[in-house]
Amino acid sequence: MVSVMECRPPPRRELIGTCRSPAGSGRGTRAAQARRMPTDLDLLASGTAMLAALAGGQVGAEELTRAHLHRIRGAGAALNAVVTLDAEGALAAARAVDADRAAGRPLGPLAGLPVTVKDTIDAAGLRSSHGRASDARLAAVDAPVVRRLRAAGCVVLGKTNVPVYLASLHTWNDWLGATWSPWGPRLSSGGSSGGASAAVAAGLAVADLGSDLAGSLRIPAAWCGLFGHRPSNGVVSKLGNLPWPRGGLLEPMVSSVGPMTRSAADTTSFFEAMAGAEGVEAVGWRLELPPPRVRSLRDVRVAVWTDDPTCRVDAETRSAVRSFADRLADAGARVAELTAPPVGGADDLALFARLQAGEVVHGMDAEAWADAGARAAAGDPVARLYQQDLRSALDDLEAQRAATVRWQQLFTGVDVVLCPAVTRGAITPDADGRTPATVDVDGSAEPVDSLSDWSRLSSLGRLPATVVPLGPGTRSGLPIGAQLLGPYLEDRTPLRVAELAEEAGLVGFRPPPGW
Repeated sequence: MVSVMECRPPPRRELIGTCRSPAGSGRGTRAAQARRMPTDLDLLASGTAMLAALAGGQVGAEELTRAHLHRIRGAGAALNAVVTLDAEGALAAARAVDADRAAGRPLGPLAGLPVTVKDTIDAAGLRSSHGRASDARLAAVDAPVVRRLRAAGCVVLGKTNVPVYLASLHTWNDWLGATWSPWGPRLSSGGSSGGASAAVAAGLAVADLGSDLAGSLRIPAAWCGLFGHRPSNGVVSKLGNLPWPRGGLLEPMVSSVGPMTRSAADTTSFFEAMAGAEGVEAVGWRLELPPPRVRSLRDVRVAVWTDDPTCRVDAETRSAVRSFADRLADAGARVAELTAPPVGGADDLALFARLQAGEVVHGMDAEAWADAGARAAAGDPVARLYQQDLRSALDDLEAQRAATVRWQQLFTGVDVVLCPAVTRGAITPDADGRTPATVDVDGSAEPVDSLSDWSRLSSLGRLPATVVPLGPGTRSGLPIGAQLLGPYLEDRTPLRVAELAEEAGLVGFRPPPGW
């Protein structure tokens, strides 16, 4: 296992490689710092609870940051989730929050909350990578989403592991190694945001960011028992994310970036801090998302969608989703079956595969493009998608918009759609830590990539999707997650339904055993 890498702030001008932890500092050695760490802080509490403790003076931002750093260096090291640690920068930011609070200066809505950042997302002065040393870069500026979190008062602890090119449902690369779930020593935490999900589930950070093209946020959140939110496309800027080209100005048409947290209320708070117009559009555009449609569970109209001819879902996951639907109905929600979903089947999955390829190819460097060409020539059907012509790509974007329109028509009579986030619970990687080629789904060996199909279909209309943890599965005992889909640009509706369900005790984060 690759050890946690610790990188010190300014001057921050060189590419960060595998950094060695300093033997000591002006504030004492690591051992001495560990002895001074608070032991009574609940690092698996919600960010909302931590904010209340900070506001009430029960804990300071520096103390809270030190406690998270201690856990990352201690028990958290076994997960290999945090691969760059900016301890001094985090402590400096935390001290600034404490100073502002003491002086009565205005504070951001998330002031003092320690967070980590997915390694692909630029954080100024820290290394960004998509799992390869060859093209890792030192970020000169924050990605817009990181800049917004800092402005809200978040303390950035460091960066979390990803698979190469974000192209796997399990987080492993031959440079930094595999990330493991706190739910089991040989269990995947998901991908591509697997370092992020493991960090949040184990209490190494209050929140992290997941980018999501085909489930890269939703699957790790579900497998680690977290809440999360994949925003409507365009609501949260995805600039400054690898493998998008350095300095790229286009906002992706298919993928999105959002928060993973341990509570629905936290997910809403982080989403609100992250959302907003960026770049040249910000000169004249303002984001004015509509308020949530619902105020109580009795207001909610839920359509349940667990069947598609091309998307498998195992019995354990189906049972958990339907049990949640029953609990919603018992709480007064109006629950019905979604018998005619606006998307589905092989044709729509193929459409999404082409859209996905069109976005992926824009982030390919010469090496990746050459590799894709070789695989296409050898008959690889996925690699062949990268060769599509411009007219075909524009036709597919038109079809994507048409899917949004069909979804909008459905949402005239429904507030949220409840469906699986992923086909099954977390997988066990191969013995060497790599992603397996096939996985078991109720006794059938299925291609591992097919686990993304529920995320692909539900993303086709550019919809917001809020992940909710349903508790341990009845067979595996592992976390099972569902997603609440909302109307395009009405992110606050599925977020609010998740909050109401959490307040009613219908869903919620459960600490992994031993954490």
